[in-house]
Amino acid sequence: MSLASETRSRIDAFLPNYDFRAAYQVHIKAPRPVVYACLLQSDFRELRVTRLLMTLRTGKRMPRHSKPGDLRQRLQGTGFVILDEIPDDELVIGVAGRFWRPDGGRCMDLTGASFIEFSRPGYAKVAWNFKLKTESQETTILSTETRIQCFGRAARWKFGSYWSLVGPFSGLIRKAILKHVKNKAESRM
Repeated sequence: MSLASETRSRIDAFLPNYDFRAAYQVHIKAPRPVVYACLLQSDFRELRVTRLLMTLRTGKRMPRHSKPGDLRQRLQGTGFVILDEIPDDELVIGVAGRFWRPDGGRCMDLTGASFIEFSRPGYAKVAWNFKLKTESQETTILSTETRIQCFGRAARWKFGSYWSLVGPFSGLIRKAILKHVKNKAESRM
C-alpha cells in the first residue's frame, strides 16, 4: 500500500467543498482487517445513546433489535447510500435532505452515482466516512469525518441553526460508534 493511499481520503472525491465538518478518531489495539470487519458488523442501533437521541429527534422509539446483514444491508431504504468502499481502508456514505426538519427530509431517491451532482436548492448533502490507518502492527487508528454542504443561503442558515443544537449530540453518536467498534475489535484479540 502506498503512502498516498494512507493519507488521501476517498471522502475528498465526493465532497471536497463543505460548509460544516466534524471529525473524531480512536486508537484500537487490533489490525485493520479485524477493525473493518467489526465496523461492518456493527449495528449502531445497539448503542443506547443512538437510540435515545434518535428517539428524541423523531419522537418515535427506535427499536434495539438488529436488522439482519451487515452495515451495507442495514443502510438500504434509509436514504443513506454507500459512495465508495475500499475494504480495510475506507468506507464513504452519503445522504441528502433537509435535516433541520423533524422528519429529516431525506432524499430517498439518492444514489451513489447521483451524489456528486446533487445540488438541489434548499437542501444539504452529507458525506460521512470511516477511515482506517495502520499505527503499528498491532494498532489501527479508526477515524470518522462528517462533511456537510448546503445549497442556498436559506439552507445554510437553517442547517447552521440545526447544527448548533444537534452537532454536539451527533458528536456523541460518532464517538459512541468508534468506541463500540474498538470494544468489538479488541475483544477479538
